[in-house]
Amino acid sequence: MSLSDLGFDAVQESVYRSLLADPSRDTGTLASLTLTDTGTVRDALAGLLALGVLELAADAPCGYAPGDPQVVIGDLIERLEQETLRRQQRIGGTRAELAGLAAGFRHDARTVEVEHITEPERIRERLAELCFFTRSSVFAVQPARASSEAARAEASRLDNRSLGRGVMMRIIYDERVLRGERTRARLGERSASGAQIRFLPGPLTRLIVLDERIAIVASDPADTSSGALVVHQPGIVNELVARFRQLWDGARDFVAEPADVVSDDDRSVLRMLASGLTDELVARQTGVSVRHLRRRIARLMDSLGADSRFQAGMAAARRGWI
Repeated sequence: MSLSDLGFDAVQESVYRSLLADPSRDTGTLASLTLTDTGTVRDALAGLLALGVLELAADAPCGYAPGDPQVVIGDLIERLEQETLRRQQRIGGTRAELAGLAAGFRHDARTVEVEHITEPERIRERLAELCFFTRSSVFAVQPARASSEAARAEASRLDNRSLGRGVMMRIIYDERVLRGERTRARLGERSASGAQIRFLPGPLTRLIVLDERIAIVASDPADTSSGALVVHQPGIVNELVARFRQLWDGARDFVAEPADVVSDDDRSVLRMLASGLTDELVARQTGVSVRHLRRRIARLMDSLGADSRFQAGMAAARRGWI
């Protein structure tokens, strides 16, 4: 395991590990072991002192002694975690500022209640931009229309980014998409990531609603080349939300094909939970929100037939998942 993520450079890490192995080593010995010179070793020792993993020790041959790694490295990790949390909070504030900057750049966006976009590339860009600012929910209706691999990959990327932030996602598909084995597998992955998926008999008309504030619909459902409408008008959006909820209530749930497999991300989550880490720490280390993590844990418990996290850990161990 490299210590570079904790702020060590290569020489500092080598010197630190050498001192941990034998605290009686002097600067000359450390220089020989690390293939450097004594001046470089002294600079590395000063840097390690600044990191807080060494302390001054007049009786030590090199003038420094390592503290208990479990304590000093643990403290360093905690400091970096706190700094990461502060950076996330600052980035969150910048996200709000970015909305204002984007509105200034697109100065006419607030003056129109419906945008008509015809170029496919611009439609994808606009959808990615809107998804970036989505905070609470995504409602979507997807028809059984063929799409390119690039379009599917982009849709998956946007969905995973939203799900990772804890956004609630509900998607209604035309049931004809279930005929494709690869499509069923993709839907299973999306469901495992936290998306709620249901099906209706087709044909369906494409609809996307973000945060119940903005809707994207086809300009002409019968003509895919006609482009898309981005609707901001509250009355129209409210009607589209109501329509989606009617469709959702009448749709049937997606049931993933049974398989005794688990993703690497799920294994990582299970291992961290088994080690006693809190939900907050696990969410931070996996790069998702606590809300998203708890939905994933609930799904894993359901897959394992467990009523508690302890039972889930035992069942996961029996299956060889952890």
